[in-house]
Amino acid sequence: MSRVPFRFSGLLLALVLANALAPPAVEAKPAPAAAVVQQHSAVFVRELGGIHEYRLPNGLQILLFPDEAQSTTTVNITYRVGSRHESQGEYGMAHLLEHLVFKGTPTHRDIPGAFAAKGIRFNGTTTNDRTNYFASFNANPDTLNFALALEADRMVNSFIARADLDKEMSVVRNEFERGENEPMQVLHQRVQAVAYDWHPYGNATIGARSDIEHVPIERLQAFYKRHYRPDNATILVAGRFDQAATLAQIAAHFGPLKKPTEPLAQTYTQEPAQDGERTVVVRRVGGQPALLAHYHVPAIAHADSAPLLVLSLLMSMPPSGQLYKELVETKLALHAGLGGLGGQAPGGITALAIPPTQADADKVEKLLLDLVEGRAGKPFTEDELRRVRELALNSYREQMKNPEALIQQISGLLGAGDWRLLFQLMEDLPRVTLADVERVRRAYLQPANRTLGRYVPAAAVTRVAIPVAPPLDERLAALKGPPKIEEGERFDPTPARLQERTVSKVLPGGIGLQTLAKQTRGNTVQLQMQLRWGERDATFARRGTGWVGELMMEGSAGLSKQALQDALIRLKADLRIQGGDQGASVSITAERDSLLEVLQLAATVMQTPSLPAAAFDRIKQAQLAGMQSSRQELEVLRREAVRGHYNRAMGLQLGAPDYQMSLDEQIAQLQATELGDVQAFHADYWSANEAQVAVVGALPAGLDEALERLFGDWKKPAATRFVRHQPAHVAIPSARFDVVARDKANAALRMRLDFKLSEADADFVPLTLATQVFGAGGMESRLSARVRQQEGLSYGIGAGLSAPFWGSDANLVIGGSFAPENRDAVIALVQDELRRMNEVGISEAELQRAKKDLAEARLQSRANEAQLAGTLNLLADRSKDWAYVAARDALIQAATLAEVNAAWRRHIRPDGFVISTVGDFKDKP
Repeated sequence: MSRVPFRFSGLLLALVLANALAPPAVEAKPAPAAAVVQQHSAVFVRELGGIHEYRLPNGLQILLFPDEAQSTTTVNITYRVGSRHESQGEYGMAHLLEHLVFKGTPTHRDIPGAFAAKGIRFNGTTTNDRTNYFASFNANPDTLNFALALEADRMVNSFIARADLDKEMSVVRNEFERGENEPMQVLHQRVQAVAYDWHPYGNATIGARSDIEHVPIERLQAFYKRHYRPDNATILVAGRFDQAATLAQIAAHFGPLKKPTEPLAQTYTQEPAQDGERTVVVRRVGGQPALLAHYHVPAIAHADSAPLLVLSLLMSMPPSGQLYKELVETKLALHAGLGGLGGQAPGGITALAIPPTQADADKVEKLLLDLVEGRAGKPFTEDELRRVRELALNSYREQMKNPEALIQQISGLLGAGDWRLLFQLMEDLPRVTLADVERVRRAYLQPANRTLGRYVPAAAVTRVAIPVAPPLDERLAALKGPPKIEEGERFDPTPARLQERTVSKVLPGGIGLQTLAKQTRGNTVQLQMQLRWGERDATFARRGTGWVGELMMEGSAGLSKQALQDALIRLKADLRIQGGDQGASVSITAERDSLLEVLQLAATVMQTPSLPAAAFDRIKQAQLAGMQSSRQELEVLRREAVRGHYNRAMGLQLGAPDYQMSLDEQIAQLQATELGDVQAFHADYWSANEAQVAVVGALPAGLDEALERLFGDWKKPAATRFVRHQPAHVAIPSARFDVVARDKANAALRMRLDFKLSEADADFVPLTLATQVFGAGGMESRLSARVRQQEGLSYGIGAGLSAPFWGSDANLVIGGSFAPENRDAVIALVQDELRRMNEVGISEAELQRAKKDLAEARLQSRANEAQLAGTLNLLADRSKDWAYVAARDALIQAATLAEVNAAWRRHIRPDGFVISTVGDFKDKP
């Protein structure tokens, strides 16, 4: 769980404690379900883009987006309350309340545990304008009914208790501290605070530390009662479900909730026009230099939002964007861009540039502002306009293919006023002209309307008046709705069904091909190609092996980077190529009618890449700058401290593949890498000598022939055949490292135990289940329940098991974050939980919950075409099929409590861990 950058904040919480200070529960009058539905029946409002809108008499808005092609269902409830509804002394209250609503009700006392028991993935997020809670699960009517009942219950019956606040306050404070470790996040918050004199958009969603620590429970309870009510909420359901039955369930659960007699409070603070340039400076340890310029723009409901979006793309999109060409390509900046829109109220568009550490910052700042404000740069062309409009529309088309992702976008717009604004923006984009783009730039991107991450008196004051958005009914009166998307089929991704659909073959040129045909929404098709070559020691000794794939996206002879990008936009496709020492992976997302043409593009850039020197130098400079600026980051400091211990234990020297290099050694290696190294490695190894392809979705005719024609004879006989490395276990002695990182509000812990195990061992599945209970199972795991829920010492803590399919080098890693002063307490709690696992073991109830959670997660992973394609290649690499997957599923369910506890005790030694911490520890010099 993490807060989203800029004005967005995300939360996920758990555990329930009742308290005398908890608000009284609201009791619904008992009535038969049929009577309740009839009494509180929903009224149909409209249908747009496949989304059906209804209203209950108590004001609850309902949005249903059914799609039988999905195998999952998502429930999202959005409250129109966010940080802009807070007043002095309660900054961060909307976000803090989001945490406490997971603490339970008299009926549902353990919400995370109840979700976990039913295999539900859940979370919550808070922004300036809204708070939402969402749950995703494999489609099941009973689970859907449970989720709806729970949301109705906690809308009015949440404890919001003093005891929960006392513990959760320190968790949220730790989240605040984590944000204080991120220079860019801090810079953005400071710029926002200076840009707004009065409007709460200037306040960070996380809130003020003092308010987090001291907010009275009575104010939090009042805030909850004031904003959590049916007429301030929207329930969204997307994916596979019975629409009529779901509507009846919503009416049954939410209908009896009373609409309060007190009307909803309306915010009325308006930000006055800014009267001159503003500047703020932030100094922190570590990170890279950055420039951030904020300009006020209208609310997203205003018609100027579409041309502002187009302006952002025209300025930012590589390689044609003016900021990219003038700042990044010239190596004056490592990154540059423009983006952002308003919210429910006038918001901001932000320009960013990150210059190299030794750059002339004043020169970069002047050019950035001159380009953004229109004093430099060439006029935009119609070709550029067409390109960015099509790209924007393609992104909306992709959203329409995924109902569950779409409702997350819609949730954000509910806080801005109306969910239909998404489709309004989609309709506005094709109508944007170059004149519109220049008009909005002249109107809003002015020096007097700018806040740059300084105070400069001006001879005259210019005030930019932000126009008022029209009434929504007027704005949306001519809305016609989005184009239709091809429907997908209903498909349950069980191993048996997947085996029926999977076709395996070897093409004449030796390429292994796995296909799984299914009708997907929007005729989407996923292709993944795996290439293999070489022996580990020989290829590791070559420099620049990881550069080839990235440089391929710069184009080839006769196909420039811009032409490649334009072709992918036209084909509504995405192409990604990654390479390494012993192989490469190619990932293509396309539609049935465009896949073969994208394959042709991939073959061109892979077999005859241009590998341009200018791009090589630019990427190299960016990587070097990133390494240099990371020296004070927590993880870099921690790795620097422990690497020698592992190298000595394994008897490794610089040059060995498993040797852990220092940051300076990594920098030296990168500096020594030349373009000729990259070109030579491509010439020596890159080929389809050993290739495996998996394709899932709406398969086009002629796929086999295209693969054979494009890649069948792409051979390099002189290249060494692929030799698989099988890592052997090496014992690592226990040790303790405490590393000081000055000026960091957050600290981190990592504990690692290495032991001998592989996936083929009988202990692997039982140990996986034990790890799920101990720390891999999320909020309900023992580590999270103890360290976060009970003690409130960490925003996030967990554990993960890693074991190879080939080899025997396994490990258990524990990681978490905390305030530096809590280091010893956190370590003591973790060690106590390790002791309890070894001495007492897990319970039968914990084992059954872990089995359910793993089974649901494995099933959900097969609902995604890209993940299915990756699994097909993985199975082919292991000479397995879906029967192997079914057998692993069965092993999980067959594992006994005795086997699980015995496996943990055999492999996990509490005194064998390498413990490392990093933070601003005051007890260290």
